[in-house]
Amino acid sequence: MKVLVTIFEELYPLSGGGSPRISNIIQAFARGGHEVCVVGGIASSAEEAKNYLGCREIVRLKTVSRLDPNKMKKYLLAHPINMASLLRAIRTFKPDLIVSHNTVAGYGSLMGRSLSRVNPLLVLNLTDLLFEYLDTYSSGGWLSTVQKFGRKMEGAAIRGSDRIITISRAMKEIILGYGASGEKIDIVCDGVDLNIFRKYESGDLRREHAPGKETVLIFQGVIDPQDGPELLVAAAGKLRAEKPGSAFWIIGAGTAIPALKERVREEGLTDAFYFSGWLTQKEVARYMSAGDIGLVILPDIVSARGRVTLKEFEYWACGLSVVAPRLPALEEVIEEGKTGLFYQPGNADDLVEKISALIDDPDLSGKMGEEGLRVVEEKYRWDKLADEFVRLCEGYRE
Repeated sequence: MKVLVTIFEELYPLSGGGSPRISNIIQAFARGGHEVCVVGGIASSAEEAKNYLGCREIVRLKTVSRLDPNKMKKYLLAHPINMASLLRAIRTFKPDLIVSHNTVAGYGSLMGRSLSRVNPLLVLNLTDLLFEYLDTYSSGGWLSTVQKFGRKMEGAAIRGSDRIITISRAMKEIILGYGASGEKIDIVCDGVDLNIFRKYESGDLRREHAPGKETVLIFQGVIDPQDGPELLVAAAGKLRAEKPGSAFWIIGAGTAIPALKERVREEGLTDAFYFSGWLTQKEVARYMSAGDIGLVILPDIVSARGRVTLKEFEYWACGLSVVAPRLPALEEVIEEGKTGLFYQPGNADDLVEKISALIDDPDLSGKMGEEGLRVVEEKYRWDKLADEFVRLCEGYRE
C-alpha cells in the first residue's frame, strides 16, 4: 500500500508535540512493508530523516517554531504554501491512503483529494483541537477572525475524513459534537518511547540545580499560555511555607516562559525555580530522572478535556509519580492512588495539597512511579501503539 503521512509541524528531529506519535506511525508502516511518503517539517538532511523514519520519500514543508512568540501570524503565511506542497505530493505520489496529523493537515488532505485526480482514503490522526484555545494569545482582533475560520476548517476536516483515529474516549465524545459519525472513529492512545525515556543516572544535575533541596518537582514540555503554567507560581508560593525544601524545575521552552520568569521574580520565588531552556528528548529524560514528582498542568477547557498529553507517560518511564488535573482523558490513563493523584484544574491550593501528600509519603510516591513504569511497559509503548494504528489503517483498506 502507498501511504502518505503529513504533519504541518516539525517532524524530525523529534521535538515533542505530534512528532513522537507520527514518527512511530511512519516507522510502523515501513516495518509493515508499505511504501511511505512523508510530507512534513524536516530540520535535518532528507537522507538522515529517511534513514530514521524508514520512508521512501520526503517532501519538506515550511515550518514555524512552536517557541516563536509570533507563531500565529507566521502560521497564516506558512499553511497556504504547505497546502500547495501537499497537493503536489498527492498528485505525484498517488497514495492509496493519507494519514494527516490534526485538522490543519487534515483539511489540506481533504482539499488535495478534491483538487487532484487521486482518490485516497483519508485518515485523520486527531490528538488536539487547535482552535479551541486561540483566545489565550493576545495578538489583536484579527485573531477572532482566524479562530472563526479555523473552527469551520476544523469541522470540515473532521466531517470530511473517511476515518478518524483519536487518543481518548473523551476526545471521541468531543469529536462527535463536531458532527462526525461514531462508526468512523477509533482510539489509539498516546505513549512513550522507552528507548529514549528511561531512568538515567543524573545525580550531577540534582547537585548542580537543586543543592540542599529535598524534593524536585518537574514540569516539562513546550510551555505555552493555553496550558495555564502560571498555576505553578501560585502553587510554589503556597508550598514554600509548608515544604521549603521543594524546588520546581521547568524543563523545556515556550512562548509562556518570559512571563512565567517575570512572575517568579515578582513573587520572590527565584530560588525555588530552575528553567532549563530547550533540551533534546534524551536530555529531558535525564532531567526528569533527577526529579521526584511529575506535574501535568492543563486548564478545564474543551481541548484539554480530551487530551492525554505525553507528559505522564514520560514521567512514569523515568520512575516519577504524577500529579495531574482531574480531566476526563487523563482519568482514562491515570489510576488515582496507584500511578498518580488528581487536583482540581486551576486550583493552586488543591495542587499543593496533592504535592504535599506525596512529599509526606515518599514510599507511596515511589510505588506510584514503579507502577507507572509497569503500566507504560504493558500498555503505552509507542512500538505497540503504532503497530495497532497501522493494523486499523490496513483494515480500512480491505
